[in-house]
Amino acid sequence: MDQAVIVDHDSATAPAGPLLTLFHGAPGSGKTTLARRLEAEGVGVRLCTDDWQDALGLDLADEILHERLQALLYRHALTLLERGVDVILEDGLWMEVERRRVFADARERGARIHWHVFEVPAQELHRRLVARNAAGDTGAVPIPRAELERILGLIEPPTLQERSSVDALTVHR
Repeated sequence: MDQAVIVDHDSATAPAGPLLTLFHGAPGSGKTTLARRLEAEGVGVRLCTDDWQDALGLDLADEILHERLQALLYRHALTLLERGVDVILEDGLWMEVERRRVFADARERGARIHWHVFEVPAQELHRRLVARNAAGDTGAVPIPRAELERILGLIEPPTLQERSSVDALTVHR
């Protein structure tokens, strides 16, 4: 069950520009489920590399192609923000260096940032991925347990400074 803790930083001092909704979490943590719901609610235009890769009939396991497409969609997200369009960028933002870049790029475009941080235990992630793999969900990359363990070793937890640098923070447990 998702327990959300919402922290709304001083909205009065937040930029009045477009909203960039971001995510931090491992595969199976709930990013896609939430991103699809937010898009359906009209929160913004959702950009998801896995979905685009799948829709184009491209190999979901091709990491080089994935990174190239992800960079292209990121540039598109920045263009949308420049034009005042709210964006839901469905990347995991595992590394602090990439989060700093995304936060800075958003601020340069006058965007507000709502960051969803998923803190889901490894056992629950594994359970969800087994179910997702069995269901064969569209755009879902099959992730075996060993790959999940490798990924969890790469993910850098958000710092207190990062958490306080966004306009709104929602922690999902």
